[in-house]
Parts: sequence; C-alpha cells; structure tokens
Amino acid sequence: MKLVLTHTVLLVLLLSSCKKEHSIVIQANDLGTGEGTAYAGMTFCVIQSRPAWNQDKIKTVYEGVLDENGHASFDLKMNKDWTYILSVSQPDGICYGDALIHYLDNASGNNVKIDFAPCSNFKLILNGSGCLEPEDEIKYTRTWLTNNEVGSTIVKQNCYSFEGDYFELPAGDYVYDWEVTKSGNTTFHSENFTLVAGDSLVFQIDY
Repeated sequence: MKLVLTHTVLLVLLLSSCKKEHSIVIQANDLGTGEGTAYAGMTFCVIQSRPAWNQDKIKTVYEGVLDENGHASFDLKMNKDWTYILSVSQPDGICYGDALIHYLDNASGNNVKIDFAPCSNFKLILNGSGCLEPEDEIKYTRTWLTNNEVGSTIVKQNCYSFEGDYFELPAGDYVYDWEVTKSGNTTFHSENFTLVAGDSLVFQIDY
C-alpha cells in the first residue's frame, strides 16, 4: 500500500513539475488604422489537448473577452508535452483576417497579433472607345497597397465596356495600373484610391 501511495505521489509531483506559467497577449490590429476596436467584446478560449493515453484528452482551460481595444493578457500554466490552441471569435463585417485558430508556444511567452481589415463596397466600370485594330486591348491590375497584395492582370481585347456589381473588398489603400494599346501605340496609366470601412466607391476607367 505504501509503495502504491509513493508512486502516486511521485507521479503527481512529476506532472505538476512539467507545467510552467507563461504570459499570453492577444491584440487585434486593423491593417489600415492600427486599432483593434472592431474586436471589442469578442470572446476567446484556450483548448488543451493532452497525450492520447490520458482519458481527459481535450478540454477548455481558459476563457475570456477582449477589451474595448481588442486586447487581452493573461497567464496560463502549460505542460511542455501538451498542445494548447487559442481560438478567437470574429466580428461581422471583416473581409480580411488572420487565422483565428492559433497554436500557442508551450515553451515560452506568446504575443498573438490578429491582423484584419473591415469590409468596403466597390464597383468597377470600364468604358472603351475608338478602337480600330483587332490587336487593340486593355490590361489592368488592382493592388491592395495596405497589405502588399497584387491582384491578377486582366486583359480585354478591342474596346470593352463593363459595369460590374458592387462587391466587398478589404478597406485600405489601393492602386489600379492599366495599359492601353490602340493602333500599335501603348500608353500606361496608374491611379490610387482609398476604400473606407463601411463605405462604397465606384472606380471608372475610360480609355
């Protein structure tokens, strides 16, 4: 009996000694403004996944709410051999956001930044005129400068006219670059614009 009790105590001490307290900081970050207010009041939790031999394999070990600045900080004891997953709920009206499932480092502190951009509404209009040759064309590309994302280059032959529907894009700074070829002559154009969160914008190219 003493031997069993001794082994049990040693096992408890061993398991508890494997757990160390680590600091965890969460901060939402609007790519355009640097603010995190859009995530105010969003809930989060940390899920612990234990080794397969343990019957209580998965459970929630921490729950909280982001403050008015989209921020939270707390300490959590983590076992170096177990997995810890941070899950953060996402507010409505977000068109770009990092993965809201984050694997925590159980060997050191964690600074988790949630980069995001709210939605804006955008419409593109193209008006082509005066095309004479079958090789006449327009090539245009939209780049999201705020996040350094270059879109696909679209090519349209002859004079092309188009009015699209409104669709959602992440708020931020953009640039349209377009190249027009008419009668063997090529000209290059570029124009910057800004999409504001919750607003609508129409961008028109006449060529």
